[in-house]
Amino acid sequence: MLKSPELPMNQHLKSLSIIKKIKSNLTLLTLVLVITAGCASVKQLAVGNDAEQLLKQSEIFSSQFTGFSLYDIEANSFITSYNSTLKFTPASNTKLLTMYASLKSFQDSIPSLLYLKEDSSVIVEPIGDPTFLYSPFSQQPALEFLNEFNEISIAWPEEDPTSFGSGWAWDDFSYQYQTNRSWWPIYGNIVNIQQVDDSLSVTPSFFTDNVSIFSGEVPNKLVDRDIKFNIFNAYHPLDSNSFDYTIPFEYSTELLLKLLQDTLKSSVSISKMAISNPDTLYSYPIDTVLIKMLKPSDNFIAEQLLLMAARENGYTEIAPFIEKLKISGLVSLTDMVWVDGSGLSRYNLIAPVDQVRLLKICLDEFGWDRMTSLLPTGGEGTLKELYVPDEEEAPYIFAKTGTLSNNHNLSGYLITRSGKKMIFSFMNNHYTRPTSEIKKEMEQFLLKVRDAY
Repeated sequence: MLKSPELPMNQHLKSLSIIKKIKSNLTLLTLVLVITAGCASVKQLAVGNDAEQLLKQSEIFSSQFTGFSLYDIEANSFITSYNSTLKFTPASNTKLLTMYASLKSFQDSIPSLLYLKEDSSVIVEPIGDPTFLYSPFSQQPALEFLNEFNEISIAWPEEDPTSFGSGWAWDDFSYQYQTNRSWWPIYGNIVNIQQVDDSLSVTPSFFTDNVSIFSGEVPNKLVDRDIKFNIFNAYHPLDSNSFDYTIPFEYSTELLLKLLQDTLKSSVSISKMAISNPDTLYSYPIDTVLIKMLKPSDNFIAEQLLLMAARENGYTEIAPFIEKLKISGLVSLTDMVWVDGSGLSRYNLIAPVDQVRLLKICLDEFGWDRMTSLLPTGGEGTLKELYVPDEEEAPYIFAKTGTLSNNHNLSGYLITRSGKKMIFSFMNNHYTRPTSEIKKEMEQFLLKVRDAY
């Protein structure tokens, strides 16, 4: 029996060393391949865990009801979720739903009036256009159109919308952010009162005789009115030479007629005649109106747009229209509660993960450039003092705020340091500290997320 020749000891050790090196290199190569193939998921896991820990360790976020959801658009996956499936009061984040409803309902421009004209007279049907004589809109196509006629008849819809939305605070009736909803809004359904020294300016001027100015001790509100009457009291502080305040007026069809007659200098009446085969007068491009709704967070425009979108789809009320959207375009969202256009109602409830899903739906249907052009970015609108990029930086956040007392939220799109595009929703409810502290803490957290990914 032949025996295998034995190697000298030094050659044997050298062979073992070579074998170990080969195994080591193979192991290293395997590890490199694994890391290369899975680096995105590893980094996602790290960012997700770090984000969750930051939220848990924050003195502010840990003492309130906070939810966060972060989604990587390119990877088509959620990076982190923290209370993301729980329902929050969205406040003006509700306007993202109104935005979606409007984009789905209006192709280019919003309609202003339906009309049927004959010589010097015209019959018009109002359909909720918020731009009519409202100060953010300098061009007035409906006003120019109506000025062509001596006689104007209004074919009034059979049912009026409720003045206030479900769940609105009744005692906020005299605050600018809670105007009456109506089929034909005019001047934004508000009165503006300005005084500089001894000069008084009231817009619309129709209400000038209804305004009383008081100097001296100021009560809880600088401008107030009776809940059912358009009698306004404005209080001029002793330490100021001027003031400029806005207050809603109590809307009615009778008041509309008076305001139209005062503005147009024409005969205006309500007609019982329905319009058959009317023409449509268009107002502003839908994107222009949405920008003026989203960037300053205009509740009046939001409520009117949702009312108009419902009508455009054959509904006289918003509730059944909302239900239709929930089972069609928004079917991927879980069981949210959506009751108004602006977010004034505390009945509204939605989860952060569903805010992200909504923004993803909008992104898929309307594109990145359009969506980011509609939303406020750092340094403008409701983000004026926050998320401001350095001089050499491009904007990196495009998001809608949502604020009620004890609630502040932010949902939108985020571009990270590495150029990745993300969707996020950051919701905070039930806090008692100043909202300014919540905003600053949110900004610091989102900056860390931006820098880490």
